[in-house]
Amino acid sequence: MSRRRSVKWSALPEELVDEIASRLFSKVELIRTRSLCKTWRSASSIHKRFPKRHNRNRVRALCPYNSSTKPCVLSPAAFFRVFLSSCRNKGWLIKTQDADTETSKKLLHPLSRVPMDSSHQTLDLLKYTVSEIHQSYDVYKYYDYSDQLTPNVFARVVLTDNLVFGVNSKKEIWWCNNEESNNNNNNNVWTRVSDEDAEYFSDIIVHKGQVYVMDVNGAIWWFSLSELKIYQYGPSTPVDYYEYDDCKDKRLVEFCGELCIIHRYCKKFRVHEDDDVEKTTGLKVYKMDMELVEWVEVKSLGGNAFVMETNSCFSVLARDYYGCLENAIYFTEEKDVKNVNVFKLGDGSVTKSVESSSESCFQMFNPPFV
Repeated sequence: MSRRRSVKWSALPEELVDEIASRLFSKVELIRTRSLCKTWRSASSIHKRFPKRHNRNRVRALCPYNSSTKPCVLSPAAFFRVFLSSCRNKGWLIKTQDADTETSKKLLHPLSRVPMDSSHQTLDLLKYTVSEIHQSYDVYKYYDYSDQLTPNVFARVVLTDNLVFGVNSKKEIWWCNNEESNNNNNNNVWTRVSDEDAEYFSDIIVHKGQVYVMDVNGAIWWFSLSELKIYQYGPSTPVDYYEYDDCKDKRLVEFCGELCIIHRYCKKFRVHEDDDVEKTTGLKVYKMDMELVEWVEVKSLGGNAFVMETNSCFSVLARDYYGCLENAIYFTEEKDVKNVNVFKLGDGSVTKSVESSSESCFQMFNPPFV
């Protein structure tokens, strides 16, 4: 039997140390990591600056968008799994954004950009462990005649090492350099992405380091970061003719290492006289069959659940969270972003948190410290 070779963690490549450090939420986690052994302590100095993490998480000014003369602001938000350090099996999902100071965070409603009413409790990082699981971004712009910021410049925003991409309300995709903007940099402008066969898009995602966009017909396009052009990657997803008018939204999500598409189906319901409300009636998931080169419907997510927030989608392992349902999709309605709903792929039902506040399936969004 050959002797096992020991690995010196202190000899890890610099970029790998950066990657490990970028997944740590706080200095407390870094101290815990360094306390494992001498080699970990030497590989992750508490005084070391990790530029990748800093660049990914910092608020910065971007070049002006549209006809504005003032710069935009890129504002990161992050999803975290929070669990008791003494009980690591189950946890809660929270979403935070930088507050007015670099050392404080504000809580957002888990699937929207709306700030939560804080209880002003302090999260004890010696009692709880916090791990980042997903990053999302918003772009704000200043009103031309005031110092107030307006949100929702883009419905979807993604970030690469050098570029920022956004899908606006007109279904157009724009990009600019993500370096800090200043008034003297006239070369950095927002540029629209389009092709003669695709001008309008539903969603955008970074998948395995590549940028993919989905047009309004459900076809996937690959964005070449070197050429700054798009190329069709796959055919359109199928929509039955009797469901075409009801398919109101199409989203991209990464699931088990594959790129998948979510179709949201909605209908209008009369709630009051002359007052119709559009509500979600169902969701379908598709993945690419590489042999047939066509999209096939995914009937089950196994032990996973999808989280559809305002400007991105991601998957979680249901057993890691209190009350989280397997084979389900958590989402909000466009006109009611404060209430989380869950769609069960198994029976096609929708459970609404506003009607079932005591339902355990929403426990994952209600940690005891909020």
